[in-house]
Amino acid sequence: MSEFTYAAPSTLLGQLQRGRGLGATGALSTPGAADLVYACVLTDSRWDRQTEERSAYLARLIHRLALPLEPIERFVLAYDGGDADRIEPALDVLAQLPLLGRHDVVPVLRRYAVHGRHWDTALASIANSTAWDALPELWNGLDADVLAHRDDAELAEAAETMSEPWASWARTQPRVRSLLGEFGDTESQAPHRPAPPDLSGTGTADLLGVLRGNRLALQELGRRGDLVLLDLAEDATLRNAAGYAPGIARGLRHLGGAAVTRARAWAGSGDDTLRQLAVTVLSEFGEPEDGPYLLDVLIKAIDEGEWCAAESPARGLGRLGAAGATGVLVHAWESTIHSYAREAFLEGLRGCAPVATADDFTEEGLDDCEPGVQNAACHHSPDTPSARGRLAVLSADPLAGVVRETARRHLGCTTGPVHPVVRDAGADP
Repeated sequence: MSEFTYAAPSTLLGQLQRGRGLGATGALSTPGAADLVYACVLTDSRWDRQTEERSAYLARLIHRLALPLEPIERFVLAYDGGDADRIEPALDVLAQLPLLGRHDVVPVLRRYAVHGRHWDTALASIANSTAWDALPELWNGLDADVLAHRDDAELAEAAETMSEPWASWARTQPRVRSLLGEFGDTESQAPHRPAPPDLSGTGTADLLGVLRGNRLALQELGRRGDLVLLDLAEDATLRNAAGYAPGIARGLRHLGGAAVTRARAWAGSGDDTLRQLAVTVLSEFGEPEDGPYLLDVLIKAIDEGEWCAAESPARGLGRLGAAGATGVLVHAWESTIHSYAREAFLEGLRGCAPVATADDFTEEGLDDCEPGVQNAACHHSPDTPSARGRLAVLSADPLAGVVRETARRHLGCTTGPVHPVVRDAGADP
């Protein structure tokens, strides 16, 4: 995980680094915020690069503040290191901007994709953006320019690591088609996965006979409601090197409330694996009496910075309506450096906090960096003029994806007029 040093969560820089909606709205009204936005574009603040999003969030801010691109372009062009990870976030942000109407970014992207040190990373950023079908001025002729400046070895190395734009270019470029033919069409490289076996007709004794290494057998036992799964969860010989028995957690979910009593015993055990299973079961199926335990788990996870471990108890406390957890969940929302976890914290707050408090964080979530948070916020958005105004913006946001559709559906269900949207500097009419 990232070892990045974060500013305090109460500061605008700290909020922007964390991708919070409060940071986005604060930047629009704070003099000098441009430098903070640039800092977040040029230095990756994600705690987990595999799950967290920032590019659309930062691209929206650049667009809404009408910020010049020169500082980002200078940074990308000046970087001569061998590790493309250092500039990939900036390239991802640039690749989002054309759909927001920032056509001045097109020549920047094209130049770097042809001549840049990490040209292949730029191509991947462009291909992964939603600009693929919508911006012919970005793509038209780019294939010919790239091919003219790269030898076969460079092209083949890049094409092996990503499907697009190579699969599309192969349709019109014989040279690309020939290169792809050396190691197989990129569109068919995904390994064939046979359908999982149907174990529904297999007897329990046979299932027990194939348990070791068979997650599907464990899941099937849970689906049948067979309580032998509780004993198997305690069998350390079924666990892999990481300490888990794949399939156990999902099997326990199938058991549902029948696993609660045993899970309470696991919660007090000295077995880390069983304690984690206890949190999963009690979060999803526990009763109000399990709230204090889940709150203790949440506090410990926050104190230790184990943000992924904080998600399940946060959801569980929300499900149980544990009002006493509100303060801890607010702290988690404000301080977490794992933006992906905010979806769980919002779910917890909506179950625990007073309505006004929950609505405040829900409305903030409309401007969050994480699509999951935005989507949940759209589903539960309060029917206020300001929230309807933000929903109206999201409903037309070309970077919002599934969130855009959720916003449109929710707007159709709200009553009252949509509050007029005050356009930010540089926004399209």
